[in-house]
Amino acid sequence: MSLPDLPDLPESAGPPDLPDRKETEVRRMLAGPYPLVPPDLAARAADRGRRLLAHRTRLHRLGWLLALLALAALCWLVMDRPWLPPPAHTTPPVEGW
Repeated sequence: MSLPDLPDLPESAGPPDLPDRKETEVRRMLAGPYPLVPPDLAARAADRGRRLLAHRTRLHRLGWLLALLALAALCWLVMDRPWLPPPAHTTPPVEGW
């Protein structure tokens, strides 16, 4: 098994007579057998992308729905003012006349 010809790298700060362990490992990985790619990889990636896009779309719609509901609740609070007591339908008795 021979190592592929790679461009010369700048020398490391270590001693020049020792081989660089990282460079040797990289050369060995590049020269080794390449892993096989599954034939349905593109289809699986496209399906996953569609699922992620649908999930994100649902989350955006849910966010807009919650914002709309919050706006409706705020409008109801401003118009109805439920924190005030209900108006009296009769006048209080007059005392002290």
